[in-house]
Amino acid sequence: MDRGAAMLAVVLDVYEGGKDLIPGWKLKEHAESALATGGVEGLRRYYEACLTGSGHLVKITLERDRRKTLESERERFMSMYLGAAR
Repeated sequence: MDRGAAMLAVVLDVYEGGKDLIPGWKLKEHAESALATGGVEGLRRYYEACLTGSGHLVKITLERDRRKTLESERERFMSMYLGAAR
């Protein structure tokens, strides 16, 4: 699995685990687009933007049901990003 695919897999894991709780959630589509247009750097920037953006309600909703969040998976995401960059 290449670096971008590994990073995207982390995002998709969060998405798949919570899509039933977040109606109209575009995380998957936006992450795939960020990777396609900006490569791994684009996906990393998108991920970071999600953490600092208006996703607080999403985080609360996912945490309430004990689901994975982008915050809880950040270390795994960054290890994919940094691991292959060496």
